[in-house]
Parts: sequence; structure tokens; C-alpha cells
Amino acid sequence: MWESVLKMQQLEIQINSGDKAVRLRIREEAAAAAPKALELSQSELFELMHTFLTINRTFNQEVMYYDEA
Repeated sequence: MWESVLKMQQLEIQINSGDKAVRLRIREEAAAAAPKALELSQSELFELMHTFLTINRTFNQEVMYYDEA
């Protein structure tokens, strides 16, 4: 069962604990249009989070003390 954990004007994040999945729903400006949804498994979510952290380190010009594989 999907449960909403964050709801904003254009973005909603839902989780399904049983299936270990996350759904991102994005609404466009037109209220009549159905929201677009992206569902990620737990492993896909971890990859996405890792990517965002890597991007953030690049933006902050941080130097890692170890090499990433």
C-alpha cells in the first residue's frame, strides 16, 4: 500500500514498505493533467541517492580521502 511521506505543490513522494519501493509523482502547471510518476526499487533508490551525494560533493569541491570504485 502506498503512503505519502512528502507532499508539495508539484511533487509528492510515496513509499510502499511492503514492496520496498518509492514513487515520485510530479504535477505539471495544468491542474487537469494527470501527474507523471516514477517508481524506484530500493536498490535503484540507493543508486540515485549515491549519485546525488556525488553531485553535491562536486558542487562543494570536496576531495574524498578514498577513491570511489
